Amino acid sequence: MTILNDAEKKGQTDHKDEKEEDLMDLVGGDGPWQRWLFLVILLCPIPDASHNMSMSFFAPNIDYWCAQPPNINISIEQWKAVALPAEDQHCSRYKFINISDIHEESLYHNVSNSPTISCDSWEYDDSIYTSTVLGKFNLVCDREWLISMSKSIFIAGYFVSNIIFGYLSDKIGRRPVIVLSDVIAVIAALTCAFSTSYFMFVVCRFFIAAGVLGVDNTVFVLLMEIIGPKHRSAYGMIGQCGWAVGCAILIILAWYLRDWFWIHLAITLPSIILLSSWWLFPESPRWLLTHGKTDEALKVLSRAGKRNGMYSNATEAKIKEIVSKFSKDQESKKSSSNILQLFKPGLWQRTLIIFFLWAVNGFIYYGISYNTNDLAGDQFLNFAICGLIEIPAQVITLFIIQSKGRRNPLAVSLAAAGVACLLVYIIPKDPSWISAALILAGKFCVTASFCIVYIFTAEIFPTTVRNAGLGLASVSGQMGSLASPFMRELGKTRHPLVPHIVYGVLAAAGSGLVLLLPETNNCIVPDTLQEATEINR
Repeated sequence: MTILNDAEKKGQTDHKDEKEEDLMDLVGGDGPWQRWLFLVILLCPIPDASHNMSMSFFAPNIDYWCAQPPNINISIEQWKAVALPAEDQHCSRYKFINISDIHEESLYHNVSNSPTISCDSWEYDDSIYTSTVLGKFNLVCDREWLISMSKSIFIAGYFVSNIIFGYLSDKIGRRPVIVLSDVIAVIAALTCAFSTSYFMFVVCRFFIAAGVLGVDNTVFVLLMEIIGPKHRSAYGMIGQCGWAVGCAILIILAWYLRDWFWIHLAITLPSIILLSSWWLFPESPRWLLTHGKTDEALKVLSRAGKRNGMYSNATEAKIKEIVSKFSKDQESKKSSSNILQLFKPGLWQRTLIIFFLWAVNGFIYYGISYNTNDLAGDQFLNFAICGLIEIPAQVITLFIIQSKGRRNPLAVSLAAAGVACLLVYIIPKDPSWISAALILAGKFCVTASFCIVYIFTAEIFPTTVRNAGLGLASVSGQMGSLASPFMRELGKTRHPLVPHIVYGVLAAAGSGLVLLLPETNNCIVPDTLQEATEINR
């Protein structure tokens, strides 16, 4: 590390003193203006989480069997006994079926040697769900892989959203992208509800994913840019509780409605409400300043100050002074929103570490989430517990990062998640509650880690490329989540301990790399590349 001479140290100290007070603190970093907007912003993660996890209830594990021909009128039990081979009642039936002489003994002693054929239609158990996507498009037997494909296509929508909307948000502003993303999400969701084919269904899901994540990411960046440094942790963490709320709402709706069509329409409602309130969102004053729109930035700051009761002639003069100096600095620095800024000297190491941390978090988070299906018990209850465990994780993390910062809690929580994963197969499975407790502990820790890295990312990247940087980081996380199912397959073919060793090693590596990042707690968010590189370790 280079040792600074006295002049360089003095220059950095002067610069720090000049920017000691954050722009938003002048008009109230935590006032009625921010709180009112926050109530609207809380809606944004809800449809994201609900649509993402909805396939668990759209295509659940339910019983199904080859359908009876329309001219046969016998009970389901009789049909299974005389027409379906005992070793495979889901995907095949006997080619020749004689039902003219059905008697009690044949129901339990079917000795037919008839050859079997594949089913061409199915009947589904409707004791739990009255209607599912599984049954609507017959996603069973040799079409069962289409369920996983639909999830991959949804994630592909995330990829596109991060790249396109991340770039547009930094280029044309936060507000237009929020509106555009939400319009796409609402149109795609309403169209999806009336899908007439599997292809139509997954294409609509692709655009739903692009829309809901575009809204979610952009409003988070907007939130970080209108909140004062001392309050970013609280708002950032509470805002992310919307994901857990979305999962909880999905569970309640699925338990009550039991019909994929009505569940889908219900989880789309928050996006419709958000669309009707788009006019409440301001443009980010930081984004306006970095793009030379000084007059518009002053209007937003003036509106915020008046709403927060912190606007006076002295405040107005101070704001204009800072804005004027900022504009001059921008002209001299020639800042632009080129995404390559993320990889310029002084920032590229931090960028790569952030991307790696997102990938590791996504990898472990979804690796644990996939294993929750192995828990014994009620499907709704298991899903609820694994989803709701995220709320205390976020609340506890909020208090920790306010006093301990971002860096050390992130390193500890990531390492703890890896240890919990590793212990799942080291500790005996009997009694079963021990394994369940470890899985929940891992979910708790990786949720905390994910929340911190989300805030950390928004505080490290400069305003000029913050949303694009967050988008690329999210892409890295999704790459990790896509790799996680393949690790489960590796565990099946090799050894169950293999994926958990990988989780532990990656978590340890990520935990160590976190310590190379600067602490950003209570720091002013950087607006330019130079400011981002000057954040002290």
